[in-house]
Amino acid sequence: MTAIMQNNQKAVQISTDEKLQETPSTLSNKERAFVDLYFGCNMNATEAYSQLHPNAKRDTCRAKSSELVSKDNIQKEISDRLTKQAMGKDEVLARLSAMARASEMPFIRITGEGFVYFDFTNPEAKDYLYLIKKIKTKRTRRIVGRGDEAEPWEDEWVEVELHDAQSALNTIAKYHGMLTDKLDVTSAGEKLPPVNIYLPDNGRASNDK
Repeated sequence: MTAIMQNNQKAVQISTDEKLQETPSTLSNKERAFVDLYFGCNMNATEAYSQLHPNAKRDTCRAKSSELVSKDNIQKEISDRLTKQAMGKDEVLARLSAMARASEMPFIRITGEGFVYFDFTNPEAKDYLYLIKKIKTKRTRRIVGRGDEAEPWEDEWVEVELHDAQSALNTIAKYHGMLTDKLDVTSAGEKLPPVNIYLPDNGRASNDK
């Protein structure tokens, strides 16, 4: 009877442990608000706590935020969110492919009179904003005409640079094994010294005489 009770107690203990492991960690409302601000502040824990408690001193924010991010349930929540945000292999290849095929057309609009301008507000442009590497703008104001006929004019110059298509193509080609980098594993690129090879005569010199 005692042995059976011990086995039953052991089985119950294992079941309880498994149940605890399967139970997801929960966050309080304040902890969830802190994690939301943590990601909103580019994963700056001190700044997140400061926004959550605007009257707290900076040193207090630093110490309290460190305590929060060291808690198991908050670490798990942060890890889960980072995992969901991370790009998978297929998404990386899809984005590289889009960069390799990219053009400025999603951002360009042409009027009926033939004027061409950039429009980044339309839905199609917003879907492809990740293709843009850099935008430069320059705005100038001038007065055209004289006297009562003078009118103010404003000119705006816009330059849009997309991510390098050639670089994206090279990355994709390397992934598919189409390109390989040359690797020197012998001399590190330095000139090798001459090598002299000596062969034993094995008595040939005496036989030639």
